[in-house]
Parts: sequence; C-alpha cells; structure tokens
Amino acid sequence: MSKMVNCKTCGKEIAKGVNKCVHCGKDQRNFFMKHKILTVVLALIVLGGIGSATGSKKDTAVTTSTTAEEKKEETKEFYAVNEDVKLKDTVIKVTNVEKSNGTQYEKPKDGMEYVIVTVAIKNGGKDEISYNPFDFKMQNSKGQITDETFTTVNSSTQLNSGNLTSDGEITGTIAFEQPKDDTALVLKYKGNMFSNKEIKVKLN
Repeated sequence: MSKMVNCKTCGKEIAKGVNKCVHCGKDQRNFFMKHKILTVVLALIVLGGIGSATGSKKDTAVTTSTTAEEKKEETKEFYAVNEDVKLKDTVIKVTNVEKSNGTQYEKPKDGMEYVIVTVAIKNGGKDEISYNPFDFKMQNSKGQITDETFTTVNSSTQLNSGNLTSDGEITGTIAFEQPKDDTALVLKYKGNMFSNKEIKVKLN
C-alpha cells in the first residue's frame, strides 16, 4: 500500500497523513479536522434535534393516552339513587335515603332533620382500595356543603373506614343534619382529596 499521496493543491507527492504540503504549504486536512470544535458543536446540535423529535413523539403518545383515559373516566353531572357510579376502581351506589326527627333522647336542631343515606361501595379493580365516610359530603338547597353528623340514630348501620380487596364490597349508612323537607339534597363523593373528579347523586 503506497505511503505517498498527491497534494490537493499543487499535485506533488507528499507523505500520507501529513497536515501540510512540504512543497506549497497548503493544509491537507479536511473541513472537520480543521474545525474540531465546530464539528463537535454541530454534532451536538444534530443529536439534540433527534432527541427532541423523539421526545416530542413520546410526549404526544403520553398526552393522547392521558386524554383517552380522562375521557374514559368522564362522569355525568348528576346520578340517581340506585345507579352504579364508577370513579377509577371504586363503584358507589346510593341504595336508600331515610329521614328522621331523632329519638326521645337525641334530636336535630330546630328546623332540621337527619338525612340517613345508605351507600354500597365495591372495589371494581385489582388493587386494594380504602373507604371512609369523610369522603362523602351533602349539599342542600342553600348551597351549604356539610360533613357527616355523628348521631346514635344510625349507630347500628353506620359506615366506618376500612379497606376493600379486589371485588370486595361493603354497605353502610351516613347521617347528615339538613333543613327539613329540603328538596334539593345532593350527596357528593370524592375518593381522593387531591382529585378534581367528584360524584354527585341527587337524593330527591
């Protein structure tokens, strides 16, 4: 294999691999070898562009997937008594609504009554879920949203807190103190305090 090459400028023979021609003094290196720093910068720009394009495709895929998931979990504005409502893996159903003026020993405030809601909760997923009566609130016609009322009226059926395995289910009651004969009561359920999704069940 010849160790001699011709100069790119003057055409005379020079040793292979030399940087400059010994005859005319012209640089024999190509553009990339002459400008090593610029070459590295260009290479980084090209690689960065490829990475951004790939990342954009992945982000688009994730966004599309998230949007599809959100649509899948879209809820109606209101549900009815005895209607199954699913929020992620939790299936909620209000099965009964009773009103009470209390007992001889325990009564609600003047102009108020106890509204006792029977709720069935089922785990429709594969992972364990938790349930808690504090996940439920009640809204009345005055726009007031209240928590559970502690009373002995429903002590034997009261819903407590706990966990459910896959396909596990539980039924219990939650009592609220509301204005008498209110015709616009709504039970609200939000299983996660950090979630924006909420189930609303009309009770009248």
